[in-house]
Amino acid sequence: MASDFARTLRTAGVVGAGGAGFPTYVKASSKAETAIVNAAECEPLLHKDIELISHHAETMLDGLELLMSASGAKQGIVGIKRKHGAEIKLLQAAAAKRRAIKIHPLDDFYPAGDEYCLVYETTRRTIPPGGLPLDAGAVVCNVETLFNAARAEKTPVTEKYLTVTGEVKNPVTLKLPVGLLFSEAIKLAGTTPDESMAVIDGGPMMGRIVTDFSEPVTKTTGGLIVLPKNHPLIQRKAQQRPQFSKVGRSACDQCSFCTQLCPRYLLGYAIEPHKAMRTLLFNPAQAPQHNEYALLCCECSLCTLYSCPEGLNPKSVCVSSKADLRAKGVTFKNSAIKQLPGQGPHPLREFRKTPVSRLVARLGLSKYKERKTGFSEAEIKPAFVRLLLSQHVGAPAKPVVKTGDAVLRGMVVADVKPEELGVPVHASINGTVSEINSRYIEIRA
Repeated sequence: MASDFARTLRTAGVVGAGGAGFPTYVKASSKAETAIVNAAECEPLLHKDIELISHHAETMLDGLELLMSASGAKQGIVGIKRKHGAEIKLLQAAAAKRRAIKIHPLDDFYPAGDEYCLVYETTRRTIPPGGLPLDAGAVVCNVETLFNAARAEKTPVTEKYLTVTGEVKNPVTLKLPVGLLFSEAIKLAGTTPDESMAVIDGGPMMGRIVTDFSEPVTKTTGGLIVLPKNHPLIQRKAQQRPQFSKVGRSACDQCSFCTQLCPRYLLGYAIEPHKAMRTLLFNPAQAPQHNEYALLCCECSLCTLYSCPEGLNPKSVCVSSKADLRAKGVTFKNSAIKQLPGQGPHPLREFRKTPVSRLVARLGLSKYKERKTGFSEAEIKPAFVRLLLSQHVGAPAKPVVKTGDAVLRGMVVADVKPEELGVPVHASINGTVSEINSRYIEIRA
């Protein structure tokens, strides 16, 4: 039954294995016509979803079937880029033995994995502005999430697959215990990080910059891209509001390239980054309506890292605009732009998609793109792990163990109340609880 599967997912701690990490039991409790697998993995340099398909396609499709059954979906669709020919053939052979599952090849563009783009590409339906895939009759999960869902009955989430690449000796996709430090993960790629390096937690477009290598791997960590601190991409992503606001105010000439190549704008939504840039010319207290043209921004960073010929930062301006509007109680639902008529997909959308090959070159990552990336599922036995109490959207978990307790891998060490949005945290190694603080639980082997 659907409720049983949702309960199993919550008990096992299954959340979206990328992005914000939305608890999967909520999606399994919903009703949808179509269940979609996001296998686009369109962030450059990352390979973990494709590796999972290569090695565990059947298990992933088991998870898809469970989601279809729970949500009442009559069909399942796997959205995967057509460049992955071997993996498509593997999926097609596996899907042929199952009911109502089809493989949908995607062009190699960014951001094909954005839910709004993916739902449109696979179903030709558009999600209502400010809405969710469910509003278009779809439920969407990525590859690793469904892999975890298929195993949830017997195995809680204690491991994470992620790609370690960039300025490392041996780029590799690994299976790691949740809570392993970034420094240890990078060492497994043959490189010891030092003060000259920074790491992007996630993809080069939407990931965050980390310089503290004692940060732990979480359920949503999708990749670690190691780069020199002076790499242009690190410099661009590190810009703070005073800097990008000052430069944008003086240099933006309203060419509108940021808008014309915006993936959400091309689907017909009222998102216009170049108009949001105009807010830099106003006193924030005036609250110009231009702010509202940022409300539907998906923060893909395409406008900043690819489209703008001046090297400005429209994405961060949009993020700041949204924050300013939230502080004033303005959301899309009560905004003026909600009243604008829908435009539908742009007639030139197909010709304005951003090729990943061009994006990689623009980001200065070409030297890493052609390097062969290995894959390893070897068991890692760290000296200790640090399990964050907040690893995803929802309420942070509260410890249910105390310092000195002996724990076994898979045991619940922190949990949330039944009425809260969230999932428990499980020990990822056998050991003893050595530290508990407001941020994490440390377990030593």
